[in-house]
Amino acid sequence: MNLLSTRRTLPIILSLWIFLGNCYFNPIVNGFLNPIEDKNNNASLGILGLALGTTNLLITGQLRNSSGEAMVGLVLSLPATSNNTKSTLPPYTTDSGGRFYLPYQLGKLSFTVSQNESKIFTLVLNVSGTDNITSEVTDTVSNYEISNLGTIRANAPPNFFELVKAYYLDQGMNEVSLHNATVTNYIPGFIFRFSEAPMPGLETGPLVEEWIAQNIATSPQISFDNFMNVSENTLTIAAMTLPGSVEYELTLKPGVLSATGKLLTQRTIRFNYQYNP
Repeated sequence: MNLLSTRRTLPIILSLWIFLGNCYFNPIVNGFLNPIEDKNNNASLGILGLALGTTNLLITGQLRNSSGEAMVGLVLSLPATSNNTKSTLPPYTTDSGGRFYLPYQLGKLSFTVSQNESKIFTLVLNVSGTDNITSEVTDTVSNYEISNLGTIRANAPPNFFELVKAYYLDQGMNEVSLHNATVTNYIPGFIFRFSEAPMPGLETGPLVEEWIAQNIATSPQISFDNFMNVSENTLTIAAMTLPGSVEYELTLKPGVLSATGKLLTQRTIRFNYQYNP
């Protein structure tokens, strides 16, 4: 080989040597090109996951009790014998809207749900895709609702506005939950407590009736008075006299906004009204 040829080929040989050397010493690249024959090796799957963006996702959903009240401050943790993941995950706590945020992972995921350091149930998530997540509750005789399951980007701030509780006040000024309830008392008005302050609304007048018609659907039709009030995180809407012995559905639509402009996660409240004056 003459001197000119050597000068032309030497840079190519050096570049190839550097590339192979980097591949050899880079555990990620080496693991992808030369995967170890071990069922626990996920190097290539990890790179594919990064390409698909699934490693940067969180699973989210809302936990509610049988009265439809968002369960705030619950702690979700992996059972001591869990095989869901090789890493040790910290406990996760539901926020002011009863929402949890868990690292995305395919498969069947089990979490112990505790309140005041006492286990109340086990949450099982079946994850077969970002748009295919189902849930079940075990190890309890009580009824709990898991809703609005989905995924969000881990680096994106949560942007949920949730109904925490729907209720009315009885004659003793006690809060009586509406969802799944049989109501035998007169309902003077509906009170909705949210995860944050709702947008201040009109308090009286014909525009209130228009706002209600746009944002609240009822079946059978409920006649509301044209008065509502916003105080801190609650919205109160006055009610007309309702016919008794009727099962109602009341749906709050996304047009109900928080003071910061977030859309409400749509919720339907069901109750059986048995009041006969």
